Amino acid sequence: MNKYIITFLFLVISLVACSPEQPPQQDEVTNEGEVSTLPAEEREETATVNSGGEYYRTVIPYELSPSRGLTSSNMVSSYNIEAFEKGLFDLSRDSFSTEEYVFREGQVFTQEMIRGYLGRAYTVEEVEAMSEEEMASNNAFSNLGLNPSVEGETDPEEIAVQSPLYLSHILEQNYMVENEGTFEFSGMTIGLAMNSEYQYQKEQYGSTFTRELDVETVRQEGEQMAQEILERIRANEDYEDITIRFGIFIQSTDTAIVPGNFVSTAEVAPGVDQIDRFEPVNAAYVLMPSSEAGAISEEANNEYISFNRNLESYFDSFTTSIGQGYFVDGTLERLTIEIPLDYSSRGEVIGLTQYVRGLVGEQFSGTEVEVSIKDKNKAYALISKTDDDDISVHIYE
Repeated sequence: MNKYIITFLFLVISLVACSPEQPPQQDEVTNEGEVSTLPAEEREETATVNSGGEYYRTVIPYELSPSRGLTSSNMVSSYNIEAFEKGLFDLSRDSFSTEEYVFREGQVFTQEMIRGYLGRAYTVEEVEAMSEEEMASNNAFSNLGLNPSVEGETDPEEIAVQSPLYLSHILEQNYMVENEGTFEFSGMTIGLAMNSEYQYQKEQYGSTFTRELDVETVRQEGEQMAQEILERIRANEDYEDITIRFGIFIQSTDTAIVPGNFVSTAEVAPGVDQIDRFEPVNAAYVLMPSSEAGAISEEANNEYISFNRNLESYFDSFTTSIGQGYFVDGTLERLTIEIPLDYSSRGEVIGLTQYVRGLVGEQFSGTEVEVSIKDKNKAYALISKTDDDDISVHIYE
């Protein structure tokens, strides 16, 4: 990706963009009922109790990220948001043990920085051709954009082919080490959410057109952007000696009922400012049953088909269930099932729930399963099974 960063970019990054934020303040009510301000550094920090090896403890008082709120506006669907955030935790555990590290929301990237990163890069010629007002409105003074420059092109169709917007969002997680009652910033994970399609208009207020993006090209663009972000972070001495993990996530489309997935990841050791290589992530969310699921695991796909057939045989009101499987290295690790029900009686709900509980106990061994029985507006029952095949059932009153 051709980018021309103006000469003072790294000065901007080092002195402003990646500088730690001023400590936030928290209001405290005094005994007299008056409100006073307590600086963050005077608050006593601690960590939550570890509830299991899968989850990180969290620093409390809980500190929100300065970029909080951008995820929902920048990503194409709630499906993708959930998979992106959950998957980033999964990648983080490869670098930061849940036994040793404590989680904190990202504190390095501000909303302004992320908005700048999501913009387009400008060539030297483009910057020189702008007035000061245009440079200010386009954020061209800092020129932080990671998406490709249009290089003077104005035809929307040509831009869609040559310079589509690849990067949709950046999510940061911070990892701390507790040392004698204090928490030292020791690592961070950065996720880059990439687009799988580019939407554009040929004229203002005209029809919207969509161009599907090549998956391999999107992956390569994301990895190049990760390298650029790494160099910017390392330009600040506060972040020279921390471990950084990157993850490249490609979103599904805004109409898809399953989310996208991470395609590659890389860990960067303290003091290193180059990413040697990215490792592929062999994990994906897949609709079940489907030919795509069958291509990954014919056994798992056939088992789901059998699950649906059994339900059809015993309940006349049953149509079909919709499943979302999460495969890792060809193995079905998690399965979420939604069973639609046209309510007729509570007895039917209880009978269906008991029957589904039996099917789940017989099938999908070693897989986390969650089954919801519901109609459009109300949930009737929830069946959950752990990967150790322990099952719990709840029928809502």
